[in-house]
Amino acid sequence: MGPHSIDMFDEVLDSAGALAAQRLRGAPGAREAVARALEAAASLPVAALAPLAFARHLGTQLAQADSPELALERLHARDLALAFACAHGRAGASELLEAEVLQKLRVPLSRIHPSPDFVDEVLQVLRAKLLLPRAGAEPRLLGYAGTGSLLHWVNTSAVRLALRMRKTHGQEALVDAEVLAAHPGQGGLELGFVREEARAHVRAAFVQAVAQLDDDDRELLRLHFVERLSLERMGSLFNLHKSTLSRRLSGVQALLEKRTRRLLSERLALPAPELESLMRAVHGRLDLSLTGLLEPRE
Repeated sequence: MGPHSIDMFDEVLDSAGALAAQRLRGAPGAREAVARALEAAASLPVAALAPLAFARHLGTQLAQADSPELALERLHARDLALAFACAHGRAGASELLEAEVLQKLRVPLSRIHPSPDFVDEVLQVLRAKLLLPRAGAEPRLLGYAGTGSLLHWVNTSAVRLALRMRKTHGQEALVDAEVLAAHPGQGGLELGFVREEARAHVRAAFVQAVAQLDDDDRELLRLHFVERLSLERMGSLFNLHKSTLSRRLSGVQALLEKRTRRLLSERLALPAPELESLMRAVHGRLDLSLTGLLEPRE
């Protein structure tokens, strides 16, 4: 950690504003975190960033956080530096963005539409939206705050863009995630604390997992969650003890959650920790969506 990096701490505070600066000044390890962020920026294999400009950009982003000290602690510094370098046209930055972010979106985008030409079109529009200045505004990448991975942040925009573009191609009937999110079943998921696009994908993955169940497991879940039969009543129907039924129900629910996690990982380009965090957020709530999904098959 060089002394020059630590000198940038005051520049970050000046750009963060009085309230955020006060909180950051008293936060343990804040100076060191700023120094690490500047070192990460300097380590990018692109044309050198001006440390002063990046320090001021970092301060501006921290000023917008509810908890600037926590945002600094969790900062994806290299990602923030890459976004800043791209937005300012540093040589080599857009190529690095292409390799580390945009090309990794091909698999999740192909889940929305399998055509390689469609994926290419989405990525081309996305590049322009991220890198080019907008009317009266800076490139969209300058809005990235660094509090989550850049891949995750760009993926969110890419999925939203791809869904809109697929509708313009006359294929809105295939957009099951939006339909499910707009028309939840009775007693549907209460996931207001999960961002809207993730909630739609969780529901879509869960519906697909339910559809993959065999008829016996579907009927078991339907009787318990839709018909509201007690374990004793179900035991008399299946000639099974209620403890056996309870274990079987738990097993089917565990299978649904496992399949939902796998299907969700195929839909979204999320790092494993973020995928697990999303699944924890909905743990115990997925069975609330079973009503309306388990009508008897014809």
